[in-house]
Amino acid sequence: MRPLELLITVVLLPYIVHLLSPSRGESLIFNFLPFIAAVLIICHLAIEGYRWQMAPAYGLAIALVIYECARPPFVLQNSYYLGITALLFEVTAILLSTALPIFILPTTSGPYKVASEIRHLVDEGRRDPFSDDHNRFRELMIQIWYPVDPSEKGASAPYVDKRITTFWNARLALVKSHSLISNKKLSNSQIRYPLLIYEHSWSGIRTESTIQVEELASHGYIVVGIDHPYSSFATVFPDGRIARRKFIGDEDYSSEEAFKHFVRTANEQVEIRSDDVRFVLNYFDQLNANDPQGLLTGRIDFDRVGIFGSSFGGTVAAETCWLDKRLKAGIDMGGMVAGQSATHGTRVPFFFIFEGTYEAGPYASQANHLRLGPAKRRELNFTSEQFAQMKQSLSEYGGYWMIIHGAYHSNFFDFPFYSPLRHNRLDPERASRLISQYVLAFFDKQIRGIDQPLLARSSTETPDVSLQVW
Repeated sequence: MRPLELLITVVLLPYIVHLLSPSRGESLIFNFLPFIAAVLIICHLAIEGYRWQMAPAYGLAIALVIYECARPPFVLQNSYYLGITALLFEVTAILLSTALPIFILPTTSGPYKVASEIRHLVDEGRRDPFSDDHNRFRELMIQIWYPVDPSEKGASAPYVDKRITTFWNARLALVKSHSLISNKKLSNSQIRYPLLIYEHSWSGIRTESTIQVEELASHGYIVVGIDHPYSSFATVFPDGRIARRKFIGDEDYSSEEAFKHFVRTANEQVEIRSDDVRFVLNYFDQLNANDPQGLLTGRIDFDRVGIFGSSFGGTVAAETCWLDKRLKAGIDMGGMVAGQSATHGTRVPFFFIFEGTYEAGPYASQANHLRLGPAKRRELNFTSEQFAQMKQSLSEYGGYWMIIHGAYHSNFFDFPFYSPLRHNRLDPERASRLISQYVLAFFDKQIRGIDQPLLARSSTETPDVSLQVW
C-alpha cells in the first residue's frame, strides 16, 4: 500500500476498535478520526491518485463521517454491528490493495540515470495492412530510453499510458518507472552510445519488460521499444486514436488445422514486425545525422547495434538479425523462430534463454511421449523442431543457450511484480536480476567487445542456470 493509503487505514482502525469495544464511552478523539480519514482521502486522491482497490475505505470513511454528523438523534444504540461492518470494509480495502499493489520495479544498477521519451513515426513507403483506412501509411509509436547524468532530477515517467488500461488494471497507470520524463540531455560521458531494439511479445506492449530495458539504459545503452499497431494489445497515437490488436490466431495445438493457422499467423506477424524494426533502424540512422529534437544527433554508434525480445519478440529479433546486417547480436527470451531465420539462422551471435519448464521431465522418454494426447504430442514435436533449428543456427553463428531453473515464461516480463499472489517458483527479484545480468553480459561482450567471465561460468557456479556456449 502507498503511504497515504496505509495512513487512511491506520486512522480508521482505532475508530473501528472503539465501535467494537463493549465498554465504549464518548471521546472527542475517536469522534474526529473519520473526519481526519476523509481529509487524508482528499490528499491521497490529489497526490497518489484514485484506484478502485481502495473504494471500500473511501466508502467507509464517508459513511462514518455521515454517522458522526447524524448524532443525535440518529445515533445507533448498539454500535457493535456498525463496527463489524466497518471492519469488513477495512479488511477488504487492505486485502485488495495488498493483492493488487501499486508495485515498485527493481532499481537499476548502472552508473547512469535513465530518461525516456515517446515518438510517433510514419513509414510512407508502406500501407498498413490492418488499418480500417487501407490508404493509411504504416504508423508506429516508439519509446526511447537513454542514459543521463546521475545528477539529473525530475518527475518519473508513468509505467503505462492510462488510456490503454481497463478497469481491472487501471492501477498500472499509477505505477512509476525509474525513467525521468523526457527533455533531459543524453549524458556526455561518452561521445556515442550503442543502440538496442526491444521487441514485445505476441500481443504485448513496449513497456512489458521495463525492468530489462531500464537496466540496459542505466549501463550506457540507448534502448528503443516499438509498439506494433494492431499487433500490440493497444497503441495510442498522438491524436488520441487507439489501435487495438486485430490479427487472429493464437498458439493452438488442439487440431492440425489450428496449429497450421498459428504457424501461418506467426510467419505473417514476424514479417510485418521485422519490417517495422528495419524502418525504425532507418529512422535512427537519420536521427544520427540530424535529430530535429537535438537529442541524438551524432550520438548513436551504428557499428554497435543489437536487438532483444521477450516471447514472440525474440522471434522477431532472430528474424531481423538475419535480414538486417546492421544488427550485430540478438537475444530471444522464451520465444520461437519463424520466417527466414527458422531455416537460415540468425547470421550473428545469438542468445536463446528459456524458462525451466523446458527441462527434461516426465515427457522426455519416447514411451511417455506416445501416451500423450495428440495436442500435447503436436506441441512437443513442434518444440523439438524449434530447438533443433535454434541449435543449428548456434552451431553456424555462435552464441549461448541457457535455461533458468525454476523460472516461468512470465519472468521474462515485469508480470511477477504485479501481485504477491502470483505463483513463482523462483523469487521474482532473483529471476529479474539473473536475466538482467546475463542480457547485459551478452551485449557487453558482443556489442562492446568486453570480455564477460559470467558467460563462461558453469551451472555449478550459478546454480539457477544451465548455460551452454556455442
